Amino acid sequence: TFSSENQNYGRSFVEVINEKYSPENFPYRRGPGMVVVPTVGPQGSPMKDRLNLPSVLVLNNCGISRAGDQAEIAAFCSHVMELDLSHNKLQDWREISKIVANIPNLDFLNLSSNPLAGGTLEPRFAEAFSRVRRLVLNNTQVSWASVLLLAQGIPE
Repeated sequence: TFSSENQNYGRSFVEVINEKYSPENFPYRRGPGMVVVPTVGPQGSPMKDRLNLPSVLVLNNCGISRAGDQAEIAAFCSHVMELDLSHNKLQDWREISKIVANIPNLDFLNLSSNPLAGGTLEPRFAEAFSRVRRLVLNNTQVSWASVLLLAQGIPE
């Protein structure tokens, strides 16, 4: 169940991956790509276990509206190649670019059925998509100007 605050503002990408791939939910190794790796924070303080997520990450219909901590995205998603964020609440290209910019191996991104009609894509946010080769924007009502800007920023 969502609190009324979460219903209004949605959840962050980081909150969802923390919840879905929490070490408590995966006490044992479960298949390739899912390995619990303990890490130490900048001051030497222990941090919670990290997961290297699977290379295909499906987070559709999770109420995601924002990125969350970019260092967390980079720590969790270093091996992610395909990301399905369809049917979420993403409407700000700045937030989407924060997610994409911190996933260095991202090849495929599905943003279908996110409310992108009102969002303005600035060239500096489009640059984050340069490594993406396949992008799905079905049912987003994104402007044609934004599509052209993305196409310029995605060389392949």
